[in-house]
Amino acid sequence: MIDDHGSMTVKKMTTIDDLASDFNNYNTSLLSSKPLNLLKSSMNWLKLPAETGLFQIDELKHSDGFLILAEKVLKKCENYIQECLSNERQRKLVQILDDISDEICRVADLAEFVRHINYDQKYKQKAEQAYLLLHGVVQQMNTNVQLYNRAKETLITDVESLDDTDKRILNLFLQDFERCGIQLSDIERQQYIELNDDIQHIIIAFRNNAHKEFNVSLKQLPQKVRTRFDQSSSSFVISSGISNDDDEFVREFYYRTYFSKDNEQEQNLDQLLRKRYELAKLCGFPSYGHRAIENMLLSDPHTIENYLELIMEKIRPYADSDIALMKKFKEIMGSQQPVMPWDVNYLESHFKHHLLKLDSNEYKQFFSLGSCMDGLNLIFNSLFNVNLKKVPTLNGEIWHPSVIKLSVTHPTDGIIGYIYCDLFQRDDKTPIDCQFTIRCGRRLSDDSYQIPITVIHLNLPSSDDKNIPPLITLSMVDNLFHEFGHAMHSVLARTKYQHVSGTRCSTDFAEVPSQWMEYFVYEPRVVEKFAKHYETGKTISYDLLKRLAIGHKCFQAHKIQTQTLCSMFDNSFHKSYPLSQPPVKIYSDLVKKYSTLPYIPETYPYLKFYHLVDYGARFSSYIISKSVVSKIWYDYFANDPLSSTSGERLKNELLSWGGEKNPQELVTKMFDKKKLSIHDMTNAIVDEIKQCEKERNQFLSQI
Repeated sequence: MIDDHGSMTVKKMTTIDDLASDFNNYNTSLLSSKPLNLLKSSMNWLKLPAETGLFQIDELKHSDGFLILAEKVLKKCENYIQECLSNERQRKLVQILDDISDEICRVADLAEFVRHINYDQKYKQKAEQAYLLLHGVVQQMNTNVQLYNRAKETLITDVESLDDTDKRILNLFLQDFERCGIQLSDIERQQYIELNDDIQHIIIAFRNNAHKEFNVSLKQLPQKVRTRFDQSSSSFVISSGISNDDDEFVREFYYRTYFSKDNEQEQNLDQLLRKRYELAKLCGFPSYGHRAIENMLLSDPHTIENYLELIMEKIRPYADSDIALMKKFKEIMGSQQPVMPWDVNYLESHFKHHLLKLDSNEYKQFFSLGSCMDGLNLIFNSLFNVNLKKVPTLNGEIWHPSVIKLSVTHPTDGIIGYIYCDLFQRDDKTPIDCQFTIRCGRRLSDDSYQIPITVIHLNLPSSDDKNIPPLITLSMVDNLFHEFGHAMHSVLARTKYQHVSGTRCSTDFAEVPSQWMEYFVYEPRVVEKFAKHYETGKTISYDLLKRLAIGHKCFQAHKIQTQTLCSMFDNSFHKSYPLSQPPVKIYSDLVKKYSTLPYIPETYPYLKFYHLVDYGARFSSYIISKSVVSKIWYDYFANDPLSSTSGERLKNELLSWGGEKNPQELVTKMFDKKKLSIHDMTNAIVDEIKQCEKERNQFLSQI
């Protein structure tokens, strides 16, 4: 039922009275505690003996536990491999391979987690050793010719006993073998190993240089901007190409300095592209792009190129409109200069602060962390009939006393997953926002289900005042909801095999649940149900919610254009080697052809684009998933964001399958289509941009 301003009634939620207080009323002194050494838990200051190890794994009561676990995995894998190769094998080979994958991942994923969080150094070292040991096991398996040949034979000899899922997963295992060069000669396989090692070293160098700061002497500054800087210091640091200084010459200086030429980084990029191309060709792929996007929603570089070009063509008028509006703002502020890349962030901030009257100190009072957790619980209960609930931890189970463990509970299925929330900033904490999978779900031999375990790792600000809970900005709420989207993908999956559980699917499909969750952050009909003033309990005003939503969506076309441009040069860089033109020529030509904003001569933004490392040839995953999510939202949730019918459909048609089915098959079934074309995907994005522009223009017409 919709009320007079578009809100809707929701079914009664199973109340979790304490969830908000669990996250709001934490002991701030915990955040100054040192990382635990796993012998202690949230009761660390009481010096209680450990009842268990990390994540209730007894071996991890001490640091050597990682190596003990890794050695156990080694022995189990040896036995499983013998079972695979035995002529008297009783089980399906794909089941045994998944057992191997599960054994390795349960320790390797845990070790990966400990490696990436700032932790007791002894445990980090042991986790690193265990990870490298298991990485070696994976390499040995993926180059085991006997195992590969037996798996290939099974597709023929066992065909009658294999269902469609068995065949798909077995083929995915075979692809893993082939991507690691199993079909190569001994000499070629050694080449593969060397190329892979070289790539890893180049990746580290590229990533480090992409984040490199610039120490600038005041003497180097142009005279027209020198007075804008602190004259008491002889130098200052530029760590970003973005400045919100009122002086556009200062903004320009930041941009040009940060994106200036870097010969070492150019060399890193050239070597990275060359080695990736050589590795792909060695493994039988036409290019690295073909290798990287295998099994994705759009699994051909040419199709992706057509899709990106189509988006650019369709959104150009709206992106032009965004920049034209920014030009008006700039003129009002006294400048007749055109809008340049260094102006965008400044002008967008001006729009939010001066026209929308948005003040984070004002609206944050309605977004305590506890209220946001209540909001997540409301969404998950309404859509999926599950509840989040804090559960106690044993001594030794968690790595820091501020970590909160949640169960995800279904009224008939019971506990279906656990989510450990490590949400607050700490001096000793790695500054990354992400979700870690600790244990995947899968169907066990007794038909029970292995309960998935995941960690949400954020860096939210705490409160220094015991009477004020943690209050967070909308972008932080966005991050929180995004990572919970990943976590719930893992928890709600009900796959037969762990190899494809939850987020273990193609990169573009893995981003669908997380991007979908972001829509709720800017949906007033949902947010008004949980955003309450931390002190008075007053509900946030609908007017403020609308302004927050418009602030987020106000220049959507420009943002999509920028993201698509990045996808285009990423795609172009990974076509072939040598490149048809120098990287700067490829980049500048794309900007000149497709972007509303001009290319700035003698700047090299692509050298700072660290996603070339982690998402090489796959950065288009974000815009691909965005188009799918947009269609999901407007087809199923725009009219009623908390519809249990739509929620169940999303869970049953998409989330529960993980990577067990081809993503194209899942998406087309979700929309009852034979195939989701690039035109369908583009139209979804364009329709959303039109809606955003309409809402923005309606607001501007009223002021």
